[in-house]
Amino acid sequence: MKTISYITLLFLFTVLTLNAQEHWELIKDKDGIQVYLEEEGTYAFKTFKGTTTIEASIHDFIDTIFDLNSYEDWGHNVKSASLLERKGDTLQIYYSVAKAPFPYKNRDGVYRNRFTWDKDKKELNVTIEVLDNYLEENDKYIRVSGYGYWKVKVAAKNELEVTFLMQVDPGGAVPSWLANLFVVDTPFNTLTKIKKSIDQNKANISFYTFID
Repeated sequence: MKTISYITLLFLFTVLTLNAQEHWELIKDKDGIQVYLEEEGTYAFKTFKGTTTIEASIHDFIDTIFDLNSYEDWGHNVKSASLLERKGDTLQIYYSVAKAPFPYKNRDGVYRNRFTWDKDKKELNVTIEVLDNYLEENDKYIRVSGYGYWKVKVAAKNELEVTFLMQVDPGGAVPSWLANLFVVDTPFNTLTKIKKSIDQNKANISFYTFID
């Protein structure tokens, strides 16, 4: 139990440290989306952060994150996503496979999303943790590691300020300099497509009890 608590605290500390990171370089600013890379990181693989504004309610956004069937539509290079575990409206664990360019193997991972709501700030935080030992590794794929978050602040009625941050090690023999060449595409394409996905599915809105 102590080990689990320590790992959880370490993960939360790391995410909060990334959240407070001030050394960001603006790499791309297009179509209302800004993409930043960490300037002075301690990891070989660059941490990215994407920001944008979405015209939607907070419930619209949560709907999209919970809808694993939509991940192939808006997740960058996502080939498939399937639910493994869900507890109420505040925890979701899923397995996902991502396409990799030839000649590299596709990547897979088990992701745990935890949803928390700050009533005073009107802000949703979704921490993303890639779990190491939840499923046995599949020889067809290379297992990734990493962590990150979604931060979604209600700026006005049907207006959300969205931040998407990730630090991912793709595993295998991919050199860091090569992986970093493509790191901008992930947040930019993800935010571009999630806007469209949310807009197309607003009619299917659900309401979540932990949002008050």
